[in-house]
Parts: sequence; C-alpha cells; structure tokens
Amino acid sequence: RSIRFLHRDYKTQLFWWEAIELLRKLTLTGVPLLITDSQETARVILALLVSLVFLVLSLVAQPFKRNVDNWLYAAIQLALTLIYQAVLLIKVCEESSEVCETFGFGSSSSGVFLFFLVFSTMALGAMLVLGVAQVFYASSRSLPVLQLQKNSTPPDLYLVDKTGFHLFLSHTWQSGQDQVAVIKRQLQLCLPGVRIFLDIDDLTDISALETYVTKSTAVLLFLSKGYFASRNCLREVRRSEQAAKPLVLVHESDLGKGGVSFDDSRAECPEDLRNFVFNGRSTIRWHRIGGYQRLSLKLIADGLLRASPAYASQKPDPLSSW
Repeated sequence: RSIRFLHRDYKTQLFWWEAIELLRKLTLTGVPLLITDSQETARVILALLVSLVFLVLSLVAQPFKRNVDNWLYAAIQLALTLIYQAVLLIKVCEESSEVCETFGFGSSSSGVFLFFLVFSTMALGAMLVLGVAQVFYASSRSLPVLQLQKNSTPPDLYLVDKTGFHLFLSHTWQSGQDQVAVIKRQLQLCLPGVRIFLDIDDLTDISALETYVTKSTAVLLFLSKGYFASRNCLREVRRSEQAAKPLVLVHESDLGKGGVSFDDSRAECPEDLRNFVFNGRSTIRWHRIGGYQRLSLKLIADGLLRASPAYASQKPDPLSSW
C-alpha cells in the first residue's frame, strides 16, 4: 500500500511498467555518458533506437488505465524519436555537406531543422486530434465504462483464484434467464475484464454447481418468480451461506415479465436461509429502461467491487442504501 503511488496509474497486469520506464530514463541519461566524445553520433543513435522501441511498446501494450495517458505517453515517445532523428541528420550535415545535399535539404543543416520542425508539429497535432476524438467517442458510448470517483480510472478487478469469477449469477431459467444475460453483457461493457459466471456460457457439469459458487468472489441472486422453488437455486444459496459469500440481491418487480413482489419472494425463501439472504441487505430493483437500468448496473457493480478486499473498506455509495 505504501508504494501504490508507483503503480496505481498502470493497468493491474502491467504494474511493473514503472521499472521499465526508469530503465528507459537511465538508458537515455546515463549510458550515453559511457560513450566517448569522439563518438557523439553513436550517442544519438542509441537514444533514437531506445525512443523508437518505447514508442512501439507504448502503442502495443498501452500500459496506463486511462486512454488519455496512453496517448500522451505515445506522443512523448514520438516527439523524442523525431528530435533524435533530427539531431542525427543535423550532425551528418555538419560533417558532410555533400551527404546533406542527398537528403534534399540543401548543403546546410538549417533545411533539416526546418523540415523536422514542421513535420513534428504536424505529427504531434495529428496525435492530439486523434486522442481528443477517442475521448469524445468514449464519452458518447451508450454505456460508459465505470470509473472510480477519486481518480477517474476503471477499478482494479482482483481475483484470488485465476480460474474463478468475480460474480456468480444465480437465477431460475423460467423467469430470469433473459435478464441475467443482459446483466452479464452490460457489466462486461462497463467493467472491462470482469469475469461473470452464467450457466448457459460457463456451466459444463451441473454436479459441480457448488464448485462454481466457491470459485466466485460474490453471488448475485436474481429474485424473480419461482426462484426459491428451484432446486438448483437453493443449492447455490446454501453453498453461498456455507462459504460466507457476499450476496447482491436484484429484484425483478415487473409482474408481467416474470416478476414477484418482494414480500412474496421473502415468504418463499426457506426459513433456514431467510436471515442469511435478506437480513441487513439492500435490494436492487432491476429496470429495463435505459437510464434506470444504468443505475441498477451501477449498484450491482458497487456490490461486486465491495466483495473484493481492495474495496471492502471503502465508504458505501449513498445510492447503495435505499
């Protein structure tokens, strides 16, 4: 936690990128000093190659969580590459005017400088325009990526068991299948990288249902008509109780679309499970209308994240306590 400031801006799987960045800076500032003054051109070539390599790496890896940071980092590497290339050509022109003329910039280095000044300005301007366009495109998406309020970055999604899931969707096929499929698809859009268990996608052995619950960080109960009448749903709830899994309760209240009143759902729940399922828990009402559905998804994501040790100590969102 004390060194989190070194890696918090990077993607979780690339937390070590800061060490690579320090190596780049050390190479550009320290290694050239080991090259003698008579080989100044070699220094420039080294710096050019290092900047070019990191330009390619930044575009391929995109190590930062925020897209704007990735674009700025790539723009910096491009600017350094162009600067070192210009310096290399200027040195060549200073050593040989004949070679300089073959570049088409005249016999002096001033032509090289002017060309790279104009070209660099245009290239960086183009990257800036593309970066701004990407930000606007991301902001115009119908379902934006959820971000942490304190630093406007997507949350880190931790998994103790790499073969497990962040969320298990428990539901009855008769009345909840279509809507939990919507929940999974929408959460995958607003929480990139989230792993969600849905039986039609991930179940390979019905006898191992309890194992899938155990491997999940949190369990979502989609309370629709007949949920507690389902044998498999009760298996999932009982395993959740045994493993002390955090629950996220989502209520389908539309009676015309497989819904059930909350009181009826509570009454249908077996008495030995009622305290575990309902006592001290908030219930999220599921909506189908765009803006309201986003709110439901936000509350589900909030419950999902609070099951993770990284966010368990965070203050509750005011919207989570209706």
